[in-house]
Amino acid sequence: MPSLRIIIPLALLFSATAFVGGYLLLRPPAPPAQRQREPVPLVPNPPAPDEASTGNTSAKLVVLVVFDQLRGDYLSRWAELFVPDGFNRFKNAGIWFSNCHIPYACTSTGPGHASLVTGAPPSVNGIIENAWYDRPTAKVVYCCEPTREYDLIPPVPKDLGKPGRGAAKGFSPERLLVPTVGDALIEATGGQGRVISLAIKDRAAVLMGGHKAHAVYCFDVRDGQFHTGAYYQRDTEHAWVRDFNRARLVDSWFNQSWEKLDPKLDYDRFSGPDDAEGEASGVHGAGRTFPHSYRGRLAAPGSRYYAAVETSPAGNELLLALAQQCIAAEKLGHNTTPDFLCLSFSSNDLVGHLFGPDSQEVLDITLRSDRLMADFLRFLDSTVGKGRYVVVVTADHGICPLPERPHTKETYPAAGRWTVTEIANNLTQALNAIYGGTTTWLEKFDDDVWPWLYLNHSAIEARQLKVSDVANVVRDWLAGRAFLETAFTRAELEDGLLPADQPLKKMAVLAYHKDRCGDVLVIPKPGVLVMSYPTGTGHGSPHSYDTHIPFLIYGSGVPALGERKEWMSSLAIAPTLAWALGVPAPRHNASILPPDVLPMRK
Repeated sequence: MPSLRIIIPLALLFSATAFVGGYLLLRPPAPPAQRQREPVPLVPNPPAPDEASTGNTSAKLVVLVVFDQLRGDYLSRWAELFVPDGFNRFKNAGIWFSNCHIPYACTSTGPGHASLVTGAPPSVNGIIENAWYDRPTAKVVYCCEPTREYDLIPPVPKDLGKPGRGAAKGFSPERLLVPTVGDALIEATGGQGRVISLAIKDRAAVLMGGHKAHAVYCFDVRDGQFHTGAYYQRDTEHAWVRDFNRARLVDSWFNQSWEKLDPKLDYDRFSGPDDAEGEASGVHGAGRTFPHSYRGRLAAPGSRYYAAVETSPAGNELLLALAQQCIAAEKLGHNTTPDFLCLSFSSNDLVGHLFGPDSQEVLDITLRSDRLMADFLRFLDSTVGKGRYVVVVTADHGICPLPERPHTKETYPAAGRWTVTEIANNLTQALNAIYGGTTTWLEKFDDDVWPWLYLNHSAIEARQLKVSDVANVVRDWLAGRAFLETAFTRAELEDGLLPADQPLKKMAVLAYHKDRCGDVLVIPKPGVLVMSYPTGTGHGSPHSYDTHIPFLIYGSGVPALGERKEWMSSLAIAPTLAWALGVPAPRHNASILPPDVLPMRK
């Protein structure tokens, strides 16, 4: 007969098991708001289901694809022209959040990329614009400008001059104040999960890569090569980048022209006339109608030619080729821990700025972007394997329609062009008239820092005036202009009040960082462009054409739900990436859960 020393422990174990099992069966489900998603277990060799949307395995590669300036409505507007396996694979075998919007006011490239990978708005991540005025140093600082000089790798010959974009002293993520999803992956995996960020623009590559990325590369038109920086503790580029640069794929378009993708397609029907008022001319005089010559009158490839390449679909093709070489060389997606690859296709933005969202050029590069995604997904299928990856497609911002277009004027009665110089001069005259005499009221207010206005505190205080009082006068004067919607002072953005009759204030608050922003934020009326260029268009407002972006997700564990029409914040993209990677989302006053329609990882 078994001894009591055996019977009693067994009985206690059985009772405890029965109690726990009964509790788990009978307990009420947790409220949706309290559901916590557990990290994805790291399975060394997960099965590969026939369709990536089935099964619940952990992704071995998560890819963030940003099409710079790909406005959210394009996916509906031109849906019938897309191929089956590009954007439509996301729509049919994944999830398409068709009503995703940026919730903050300053919709630019720097804030856009920073928010996508941190889940935090500019008020928290600190990237309030592409550049801002730094009062302590009395200088404009670039969003990925380092605090000290970091050499580019490989170095750019000095005789090629300063960079056309970014800072002359290299780049780094030092001005990004919070960690990214990539940083969270590196921390969670002890550095085993690799984070690689590739883009045409430096600010896109740097901000997506975060503080601890293993590789960050961007394109430089001075020499037509991809470069990293010494900040990333390298003294030479990765072998696959060196080989890519030496192969000179970038020069292969020199004797070609950007032609329409499908000459039989009625481009006029789906966009508008090829030659429309308000469009800018192409790079180095290539004209504003198809075809667009890459070489122009150049005898050999050089900076102007490379600028033409990045301002065309060729720039996207160039980045895709680098991404494929990276995936193959680094064997991304074949480790026991997941890898994170960030890609930002900047050419869509460069094209959109010149020709506007209703141009045949934007239609063409969007159709080519759809086909590019089809090619990329097929590449991932063959190299990483279905069921082993997740891809999220989105954008950093939208774009304002050309104010000269008849439809723009019909939709937005105030549509027109103004310059910051005009506003600043008229404002200065008004302040002189109000207070008497002449004073340099504005310390910084130009294209570099728009839409923030920095008052001259010392000059105002020298007149024994309060800066806050002058800011109120400036706000009222700006809000009284027929082409400006409203303005907010620093004090208003700090008062914690969000009145219902000021729907834009919440977006302004999310764009405000007290150590970096100016004294007044200016918001133009819908359809109004405030920029120094007489043609082309821009973005940066809190209006829907600037805030509406795509949000598509496809891959391992993603249910095939198709279109979801509920409003979705772009800040949900970072926790979605964390969900796919199986790591905790960065926690810094930001959303920490992915959309509820994504299943809890087991």
